[in-house]
Amino acid sequence: MTHIIEVNQLRKSFGTLDVLKQVSFNVEPGEVIAVIGPSGSGKSTMLRSLIHLEDISGGTIRIQDQTLVDNGRYAGAADIRKMTDRMGMVFQHFNLFPHLTVQANLELAPKTLKKKAWQSSGSAVWNYSAK
Repeated sequence: MTHIIEVNQLRKSFGTLDVLKQVSFNVEPGEVIAVIGPSGSGKSTMLRSLIHLEDISGGTIRIQDQTLVDNGRYAGAADIRKMTDRMGMVFQHFNLFPHLTVQANLELAPKTLKKKAWQSSGSAVWNYSAK
């Protein structure tokens, strides 16, 4: 079975502070997971690393059988963009536009980035499965 996400021996340091130490896990198709832990334990750093908002110090990340980073060496820019185009995250300290509904706020980024007509699903949750 193909893993949606494979993470092996992920490491991230900020100077001498090791934030992520040898983190490994897989996410299977249809699986729902939760990342929990105390404040400052690296949850957001790990998620940011999965969508290349944070460079890692070492380890391997594969997204749907495509290598984002292998032992700290990243794929080319075009390949990274292709892998991360359909990915995103809601930040801890996010700002919503007060004049828009929650759904309109959530739809704003995909509409803006795709620069084409967006068909709302009528729900605040979308499935971005591979096409």
